This record gives sequence, C-alpha cells and structure tokens, in this order.
Amino acid sequence: MTSSPDVQSSLSLPQRLSSVLVGLVPGRPRAFDELRALYADDIVFRDPIQEVRGLDAFIAMNERLLKRMRSLSWMIETVRGDDEVVVLEWKMSGAPRLGPKLQVEGMTRARARNGRIFDHRDYWDLGELATSALPGGPRLLRALLSPFA
Repeated sequence: MTSSPDVQSSLSLPQRLSSVLVGLVPGRPRAFDELRALYADDIVFRDPIQEVRGLDAFIAMNERLLKRMRSLSWMIETVRGDDEVVVLEWKMSGAPRLGPKLQVEGMTRARARNGRIFDHRDYWDLGELATSALPGGPRLLRALLSPFA
C-alpha cells in the first residue's frame, strides 16, 4: 500500500520511488499527486519506446498508460540507492483494455536533486513484453534470436 505525500516525505528516496511505482495502478487518481510530489518540473523520462520531457508531459504519459490498462501491478524485487541515485528492479504485469495480459521484467535508474527526481530511465525488453502475450512467446523469441547469439 502506498502512503500519502506527507508520509512519503519521511521516507528515503528509494523507498518513496518504490512506493509511488507500486501505487501507479488504474482507478487510483491520487497516484498523480504522488508523482507530482516526487518528480522535478524538468523531469526527463526515457524507456525503450519513448522520451518525455517536463512534469506535465510525464504525468500525461502516465495518465494515458493507466487509461489503456484494465489491470496493472508492480512487484519491486530490489531497491538500492540513496537520495541522489536510485535503482529498482521490478516485474510489471497487466492487461490492457483490449488484448491479452502482458508481463515484463525491468529496471529503473533515477537521479534526483533536492529530493526530486529529474532523470528517470526505465530499461526493459520490448521483445519480452510483446511475446509475453503469446502462448509460448518467450520460447519463440529465443528461437528467432538464437542465430544471433
């Protein structure tokens, strides 16, 4: 369960980021207030499919994500860092409003100044995400890529 922004401020940055990520689920509008409290106005977010600059654009990106999802959950496996750099290892699973359930493992590296994240980079495998929706998909992906290994 996530905490309110007031309780959040007493936690370390790695704990705050972990808590906010776990709370980023459909039907929970308070998640956007928690994002605003944690991220700097000049946030730069990057992942394998997009780059977003600015807090309003970052919030809008997350709003679009949650509107597209029927369900979404995050399991945080590793939390490391301090008040300047945070690394999280996570598993995300969810079901879009249309289509099969998806799952991917990933990692977040975030950098902060004055308690707010200004640089957030997510690393995850687009092929793993895409094939997670297919029966035998991960095995198929490995077979397709084996000539290159």
